This record gives sequence, C-alpha cells and structure tokens, in this order.
Amino acid sequence: MKEIVGIWVTWNLNIWDRPEDFLKKRLTKNPTFLILNYISLFSVVSKDFAVEIRDWRLQFGYLTAIFGLVTACSWYFIFGYFDEYFFLVTVSALVTCMYLIGCFRQPRKLVLNSESLEYQWYKGEDLVYRGHYHNVYLRLAGQSTGSAIYYKLVIRGYKIEGQDLCRGTKNREKLIKLARRLAAKLNLNFFDYEDSSSSHAIRHYCPPATDRKTSSTARSTGSAA
Repeated sequence: MKEIVGIWVTWNLNIWDRPEDFLKKRLTKNPTFLILNYISLFSVVSKDFAVEIRDWRLQFGYLTAIFGLVTACSWYFIFGYFDEYFFLVTVSALVTCMYLIGCFRQPRKLVLNSESLEYQWYKGEDLVYRGHYHNVYLRLAGQSTGSAIYYKLVIRGYKIEGQDLCRGTKNREKLIKLARRLAAKLNLNFFDYEDSSSSHAIRHYCPPATDRKTSSTARSTGSAA
C-alpha cells in the first residue's frame, strides 16, 4: 500500500494563497491529490484510489461538547450553582453533540476503481453502495454573492456525501483547467457550472441495461453472502 498524501489533510487555511493557486500547487506536487476536509488518500492497488472522509460535523460535535463542559464547570465553580435556563441550554447542547458524534463517528470511504469502472461507498467497514463510474464525478459549483459568482470544485455521486475540494474563487477559467486535469488523472467525468458547456469532460456513460442487470445481480449475491 503506497501512501499518496499525508493523513488528516485540512482545507486551505493560507489566506495569502488564492484557492485556485493553492489547488494548482497541490496538483503539481501530486496529480491525484484531493483537497478534502479531513481526508487521507491512498493508492490501494494499481488502479484503485481510496478517499477516507471524516465529516466536519464530527469535529464540531467534539469541540462543542468540550466547550459546553468547560463552560458548565466554570459556571459552577464561579457561582456555586446552576441556573435553570443555563442548565437546560447546556444539557440540550450536549445531547445534540452526542447525536452528531454518534451519527458521524464512522469515517466514510470512497473507493475508485478505474479498471473495473466501479466505485464503492463505505460507512465504516460497511459497504453502503457499489455503482458504475459514470455516477461519480467532479463538478464546478457556484454560489452567487451580490454581483459576483464564486466557484468551487466538488466531488459528488449517487449515494455519496458530496465534498468540497477547494474554497470559493471568482477565477472560473483557471479552476476549470485544474478540475479537468484532476478528472483526467482519476479517470472521472467533469461537469462545468453551466449545464450546457464546452468544458464538460465526459468519459463514461450509463452502461447498457444488460450490464446494469448483471452488476445488480452481483451486488445482490454479494449482499446475500
């Protein structure tokens, strides 16, 4: 097993680098680097890539729980009692945090196999979905802020929890070039922000019905086993 990038890679926190420049640096250093929130990316076999994703809500749950406990203890030591409303708010916050930790404690993992043209989505060690390659893709997402549109690169797919690959930027053309470059390395489809665009890079299509039926039968057999 060959490690492609370091463990627990975070979002770009460098305020001096523009998002597209930071993405370019990462792709220059490693062509298959995915800038996701809290991930590790490994080459599993020659044509497989596995992306392990930990949802940001897990870290939010841990941090909020710690903050709530510290605040509650500080309140008690300072005032010597718990105010009724303060107690209810603290308990509600802790229950919410425990819920988030329980829901997102297990890491999600996306396995891309460009040889068999299949992807697998895991929750912990459990296989949630296995599908054809055309159902997972890179896409430019846009968000309008006043008169400007900020674009970011995302990875999405059927039954997959989508992830942002970089922060928002107004430099659409440069981001498209970098996105197409990454999509080519991972052998994935790429879609521009606009539905009709010459920048789309479509490498895979929905397989014939016979192939889908065979794939479905294989998945059912594997589940029964």
